[in-house]
Amino acid sequence: MVNPSSRRTPGLISGLYIITLLYFALGFVSIYSALTAILCMTIPFILLAKHEKKVWCHHYCPRASLIDLVGIKRNRWKKLPQIFTDGFLRKLLLWYFGLNLLFITGSTIQIAMGNMPAMPYIRLFIAIPLFPLPQLVQLEGPDWLIHLSYRLYSMMFSSTILGIAFARIWRSRAWCAVCPVGNLSNKLTPPGN
Repeated sequence: MVNPSSRRTPGLISGLYIITLLYFALGFVSIYSALTAILCMTIPFILLAKHEKKVWCHHYCPRASLIDLVGIKRNRWKKLPQIFTDGFLRKLLLWYFGLNLLFITGSTIQIAMGNMPAMPYIRLFIAIPLFPLPQLVQLEGPDWLIHLSYRLYSMMFSSTILGIAFARIWRSRAWCAVCPVGNLSNKLTPPGN
């Protein structure tokens, strides 16, 4: 007879939050490690194309694992505000992150062409300049690559802060209701999956 507590339930694989924590920690080793954010933005769509369902969101998302860990437990959940459920916040965040990616791409190209200086520091929510990260390993590289690394790190940092805040205010994985990757995946998922 199988012990009911040992049965594996479908859902998010536990322990993936380590990947998110490792991502932010490696930014202090070398900011170039932030380029792995490109994988975090492409793998969900590769899996969606292969499986025709949101495998990333339901099983593999390291950010969902982290915010599930730090979020309010189920018996203390608060009802999500209407802005979460009526689609407005979903659209707003999709536009925000779309513009963010556009700014990242445009500014990186301008730096590569020598038309503007790099911004080698973290920016919170695109607009709030913070500080450069201390680097344990000093690697030389072109200014545009340093800039791109900091912009991707900043975007991941900003969205993780939002995810943790939503999880602490309302409930675990409240971020998942408005996540731009999840939102795009919903739009691309074939009907019935």
